[in-house]
Amino acid sequence: MSSPATKAFSRIGDLIIGFRAGQPSTGRIPSTEWTKVAASLDWQLWQQPQSLSWKGIPLTRITTPGWHIQFLGELYGQRSVASAAYQVLSEIARGECDATGLNGHFLLWIWDESRRQWHIWTDRFGTLHAYHARHGDAAALGTCFRTVAQLASGRKLDWAGLTGFFGFGFFPADRTFFEDVRILRPATHYVFDAEGVELSAERYWNWNHEPDRSRSYEDTVAGFADIFGKVTGDLVSAGRIAIPISGGLDSRCTVAAVRNGTTAHGLRTTDSLWAYSYGYSADSIETRIARQVAEARGLPFKAFTIKPYLFDRLEHVVAVVEGFTDVIQSRQAAVVDELRQNADYVIAAHWGDVWLDDMGLASPSENPELRIPNSELVVDHALKKMAKKGRTWLLENICAPHFGKDEPEGLLRQFVKEGMAPLQQIEDPDFRVKAFKTGNWSFRGTLPSIRMFQAAAFPRLPFYDTRLTDFFSSVPSAFVQGRRLQVDYLKRFAPDLARVKWQPYDADLYRYRRFHTWHLSKRALKKAWRILAGLTVIERNWEVQFGGEKGEAGLRHWLLRPGLRLHDLVSKQKIVGLLNDFKAEPLKEDRGYTVSMLLTLSVWLESNL
Repeated sequence: MSSPATKAFSRIGDLIIGFRAGQPSTGRIPSTEWTKVAASLDWQLWQQPQSLSWKGIPLTRITTPGWHIQFLGELYGQRSVASAAYQVLSEIARGECDATGLNGHFLLWIWDESRRQWHIWTDRFGTLHAYHARHGDAAALGTCFRTVAQLASGRKLDWAGLTGFFGFGFFPADRTFFEDVRILRPATHYVFDAEGVELSAERYWNWNHEPDRSRSYEDTVAGFADIFGKVTGDLVSAGRIAIPISGGLDSRCTVAAVRNGTTAHGLRTTDSLWAYSYGYSADSIETRIARQVAEARGLPFKAFTIKPYLFDRLEHVVAVVEGFTDVIQSRQAAVVDELRQNADYVIAAHWGDVWLDDMGLASPSENPELRIPNSELVVDHALKKMAKKGRTWLLENICAPHFGKDEPEGLLRQFVKEGMAPLQQIEDPDFRVKAFKTGNWSFRGTLPSIRMFQAAAFPRLPFYDTRLTDFFSSVPSAFVQGRRLQVDYLKRFAPDLARVKWQPYDADLYRYRRFHTWHLSKRALKKAWRILAGLTVIERNWEVQFGGEKGEAGLRHWLLRPGLRLHDLVSKQKIVGLLNDFKAEPLKEDRGYTVSMLLTLSVWLESNL
């Protein structure tokens, strides 16, 4: 087999394969045109360019006789995209289609001319999303849900999927808004024929948890420091890099592995590191903590105050995240203009709080029944962690009319039970729930919100690097219980950062365990002072976006104005009642979530139906 010829594109907007379908006429950013870049008898490959408001996806295109390769995203580590793709190509030729060794944030598409088949690989955690639809003779496969649906969907709403969306805050399994459009699952090798018919879908990697009992706790902390330092070093070694910092520990760990000019391992970093944070007021505790963390490591830093931005950018936010997550969750939309000016890549330290904490089942005194395969207690525990408190109004008023009276709640439990079923080989119930949460909440909820970064910069994801996640699969759950390992990592390897206050505890890492002792009186005095001073502490994005005259007007426009498609699903009268209740008691029954999800649905309906 001859060596491949490589043509690299810095960025594209989206990529679509239409099978016996027409030309794409819509996309994530409507003002940009689609260009045909390849074609065969039954399919056409279309590409949409990036734009100012959608910086898109890195693409490497590789051609060699008989093969057409599209590598979207980035590999992590030292391996080049071209050599990795060529190895997979060779494995296909030998009938050994195994992408287990690929590590990164990517999708790999390969057209095999001899077999007339498309091979598609998702990465281990499905961090870069793609969708497939088939309707009649037409089919489509691509990175933009809206375009896939335009080419090959009957556009019939999936009520089971919407039940999960409202109940969990994300769609379950591979479901989407439409019955005939499905998302490609993580760690899976798909094969489609030349007409877009799915021939097979096989996982190339499966979950395991094998704690290394011979390794001491101290050695485990050191092992994490070593691997995390290498992972972080790789991710900050090239490009203009933005590092968001919060008042928590995950972003602080990232900063701990980086100094201005070098990583903790002494590796040279890019010369363009830029840190930032945002809060809900000029004196935000979150931005004060973030500034201290950045200054400790000599990082350029800027603090932002989140103002009412949502209704000015609402349709763009929904287009970028494709409506697959509550619009309030994408706070970074408020700073995309500044992010675009300062960075090409952003370190998104999401999911560190899951890997580096327990799921509530790591206690030595746990019930022995939890370790039984298909334990109903574990299902109940996972469901409790997943289900949203503000779901009831949505399920009763929008979903229930399409089912029996009690069906929506029962369906949520069914989704959890079915999702847990393939994980029964994991003996530790805590890690079993963690694996389930990663394969569902992360895949369908967290990653769409991360996609908001792509309006300005491409995200790099340290806690989705397989070197790090393989390490966590060898760590006993007791070692990470209560953030123990993470706290000790910072105290041992970054004591200067450990002395900075941890926001949830209002204390540094040497004193936070006293949170429930003498700190109680300190916190009580602070609260009393705020009450006497008439100060209101804003803690939630919806408080900023939905409050005031502008927020109320935005809600009326998207939820109550005449002619909205939303009113075909739920009466205007019921929505008025919800908004009145929300205004009177916004914190009751988690009504902020309820209103935000209803808003997300309404904007999505106007854009997609």
